[in-house]
Amino acid sequence: MKLSQSIARHGAEAVKTYRTVSGIRQDNEVPEIFLGGQIAIGLNRDLNFQAHVERPYLTIIKELGGTINDQCIESMGGLRADVALYQEEKPLAIVELKICDERDRRGWKVLADLEKMKRLSEQTRIAMYLGVLLTDTHQECKDRRKSLETILGRVVS
Repeated sequence: MKLSQSIARHGAEAVKTYRTVSGIRQDNEVPEIFLGGQIAIGLNRDLNFQAHVERPYLTIIKELGGTINDQCIESMGGLRADVALYQEEKPLAIVELKICDERDRRGWKVLADLEKMKRLSEQTRIAMYLGVLLTDTHQECKDRRKSLETILGRVVS
C-alpha cells in the first residue's frame, strides 16, 4: 500500500472514529492532533514505520545531522510536524494535516503548512505529505479540491 493512500485511509477512519467517540456533528471539530495520532498508529501498523506525533522540526533537523544555529531556531524553532515517520530510527517523512473549512476558503492555512514543510525539506531533503480535510462546504468537494490544488500548484511548482 502506498504511503499517501494509507495516510488518506487512516485520516478518514480517524474522522469517523472521532465522530463516534465525541458525538460531534461537524467534521471541522476534529482536532488535528487526534488525526495525527490515529494516522501515526495506522502507518505503524500498515507499513511498520516508527511514528511521532507533534515532532519538533528542530529535533528532526538534529536527527538528520543538521546544525541548529540562531537562524534555524528563528525560522523553525516553534514548528512541529503533525506526524514524523521514521525508519531505522532516522526521519524519513513528515505529514502535515490541515482541516480546511469555510473559514479558509482560499486555503491560506494549507499554504502556511506547505510553506513550513518546504523550509524543512529544503534544509533536510525529507519527504513531505500534506493531508487536507475539506469540511463545511457549500461547494462540491471535487470543485473545492480542484481550486485548492490550483492554488497549491502555483506554490509547489
